[in-house]
Amino acid sequence: MKFALFILASWTENDAKAQSRIYGEAVEQVQYAEEMGFESVWIAEHHSSRYGIFPSLMPIVSYLAARTTKIRLGTGVSVLPFHNPILLAEESAMVDVLSNGRIDFGVGRGSANYEYGNFNIDFQSRDKRFQEVLDIILGLWTTSRFSYTGEYYKVDGVTLAPSPLQKPHPPVFLAVSRTAASVDVAVSRDLPILTSFSTPEADNLGLFSLYEERCAAAGKPANMDRMPYFRFVYLAEDEKEAKEYPRESLTWVRDLGGYRRTLTHGEEINVDLDHWVRTRPEDPPSYESELETTTYFGTPDDCVRRIRKLQKEHNIEYFGASMSFGSMQHDKVMRSMELFAKEVMPKFR
Repeated sequence: MKFALFILASWTENDAKAQSRIYGEAVEQVQYAEEMGFESVWIAEHHSSRYGIFPSLMPIVSYLAARTTKIRLGTGVSVLPFHNPILLAEESAMVDVLSNGRIDFGVGRGSANYEYGNFNIDFQSRDKRFQEVLDIILGLWTTSRFSYTGEYYKVDGVTLAPSPLQKPHPPVFLAVSRTAASVDVAVSRDLPILTSFSTPEADNLGLFSLYEERCAAAGKPANMDRMPYFRFVYLAEDEKEAKEYPRESLTWVRDLGGYRRTLTHGEEINVDLDHWVRTRPEDPPSYESELETTTYFGTPDDCVRRIRKLQKEHNIEYFGASMSFGSMQHDKVMRSMELFAKEVMPKFR
């Protein structure tokens, strides 16, 4: 079984000086993940956001490539409609070369309406734009003098330099929503899927099951060992601490995520989140229910038991842990990573 780490890089403080510390902690966590034997790390792209403060993934992935030697480096995900397809194809190819062929290219449409508003891109055009950008990137990676004419993008005889080190190109992963249509796109393109760590477990497992079914119907292998299954994770020796300590951080992530979904433009950096929580039209699920549906908070033995169930009942062979989110303290995240690597991962290898 393989294991991944997801880096969100949340910024909860008012002081912008904390951003430098958050970046530094993320780098330390990635380096520690490599030391402890994680297969990969995945970095989130967000814009004008406290939820995550990596707005451009190629610079941070390139930075991490220089500070690691083995761990694979995943974009989780590059929101394709926000990027010039030629430039993103060039930059990702360059990072693949610099990292000695370690980039995993996760792509998606994005789900934040306000991010589209800030880029002055019609939210309803995201599906078509996404497909065109992906077609262009794959074409540029594999074809000399590549040309393409779409509704939104045109390329005329372009050849990349450098070309990706991995052949025919870096592995591409497609972020899927809760709809069958997004899974069908992944299957039609022969792409493994990426799902969100914040989606309730039953919904996530449903997507994996649907992917297997659609692959079987199409006569294609599902290759479940290629796809990390992400969950919020926090481990401690004491079960009560493991379940109680992340309460504030998970609640912040959930509340901010709820507010973000109400926006069509602007940002959520300056929101009075406490006021919004008091006045929102409906209450979210309780923290106690989220412990069962979204998180893997507990002792290492608890985590082993739940991952074994995933493996046995749902064919999950690649588990991803999001351990640093909200206001989680760096030392506690590092200790959780240590417990996971020393007391959970060896049980599956």
